[in-house]
Amino acid sequence: MKRRDFVKLGILGCSTTFLNANTTTVKISLFPAFSKPLPIPPILEPKIRDGIKEFNLTVQEGSVEFLNGAKTKTFGVNTDFLGPTIKVQRDDTVKINVKNSLKENTVLHWHGLKVPGISDGGPNRSIKPNNSWTTQYKIEQRASMCWYHPHTHEKTGYQVFMGIAGLFIIEDEDSNSLNLPKEYGIDDIPLVFQDRRFDMKGQFLYKQSMHDTMMGVTGSISLVNGVIDPILEVSPKTIRFRIMNGSNARINKFMFNDLREFTQIAGDSSFLPKPVKMKTLLLASAERAEILVDFSDLAGKEIYFGDGFSNKPLLKILVKNEKPQKFSIPSTLIEIEEYKNVATKNIREFTLNMRPGWLAINGKQMDMNRIDEIVPLNKVEIWRIKNQQRMPHPFHIHGCSFRILSRDGKATFENETCLKDTVLVYGNETVEIAVKFEHESTKEFPYMYHCHILEHEDAGMMGQFIVKR
Repeated sequence: MKRRDFVKLGILGCSTTFLNANTTTVKISLFPAFSKPLPIPPILEPKIRDGIKEFNLTVQEGSVEFLNGAKTKTFGVNTDFLGPTIKVQRDDTVKINVKNSLKENTVLHWHGLKVPGISDGGPNRSIKPNNSWTTQYKIEQRASMCWYHPHTHEKTGYQVFMGIAGLFIIEDEDSNSLNLPKEYGIDDIPLVFQDRRFDMKGQFLYKQSMHDTMMGVTGSISLVNGVIDPILEVSPKTIRFRIMNGSNARINKFMFNDLREFTQIAGDSSFLPKPVKMKTLLLASAERAEILVDFSDLAGKEIYFGDGFSNKPLLKILVKNEKPQKFSIPSTLIEIEEYKNVATKNIREFTLNMRPGWLAINGKQMDMNRIDEIVPLNKVEIWRIKNQQRMPHPFHIHGCSFRILSRDGKATFENETCLKDTVLVYGNETVEIAVKFEHESTKEFPYMYHCHILEHEDAGMMGQFIVKR
């Protein structure tokens, strides 16, 4: 199947003329499609002091030439756009120094990490310009691909859109011992998918209307690791892709243009118990997945990985003309003991509310001065999340890994039997999850639960809770 069979790309690769406010003609064009290599976020090397791994992160302004003829103003971490990958082992103690070099407040939240509220990086932990925040915690969870992003009150969507995000990979005994591709950037490839839109001057065009607030900000231009239409060269063997939907609101249906089968091995917060074969992978904002793809039949050929909803190729993959290498995927991956045989009467209900100009949970909009729930430490609870609208909402909970028990009373999808931190609640659906919090959070530094359509979060579809003994 040719690239043109995947999608008619329209303006991609064509010149577009814009008129700015001073009536000066600005000629901006997209670079030729699939002409730039896929960048791999570098692994940030820590300083090791007294057995503690210390990482330095600076949130800063930058500029990137996404479009030919324009330098787009951006935010990034230690660089112009996005940030480095932090990679640690279970039981490591890490110390992270976050410096804010922006002209506005920000903070970094460790999405998916099970850390105390004081270290979580929520909106109550705001870092003023030219100030720093240092936090230290122990990694006490399974192997997973987490991430970090801003969580600034009412500005999370804007700051993520500007480019603040990075991966946080945790390894453990299981991931180290499993027979899986492990060479970062070679056969273990991180893929951060985002969408953007640009104004007439080639600058990011963020929220413009009530429609953007209610539906979330989406763009017609897609980025992979910060590049439009990149190209990746791989050997003819099985490649591991660590995929994150880093968009503010878009839901992606990932697939290959030849509809080839691939295998999911992990989700948000853990490996799956066993591999799951599929031809399409659905990920909402903030969700992650790891897949294995066999390219041994494509030596010397090319293939496209893209989004089935928009019918767009997002990544061109060139397979080297080398001797193919066969790989045997493990038949089982891990045993998940967490939340087996859940029997509890401790049930909390969360109803997602939405009407024109108003977004809330349980009829209450986010209030920094109000604690919405008090949750006991180390007690398994069932959280029942009700969506009473047609629009799906990705629901995220800080400080935990949970297990999806049911969707409308029925078993969840096979590729969601891993541990999760974000669950997509479909329109008019009720999802039940089992959850336990192993760290405390306080009134000063509470945990959050919220819709991860970032414009919904910023507009009020978020609540605060504390965890105590």
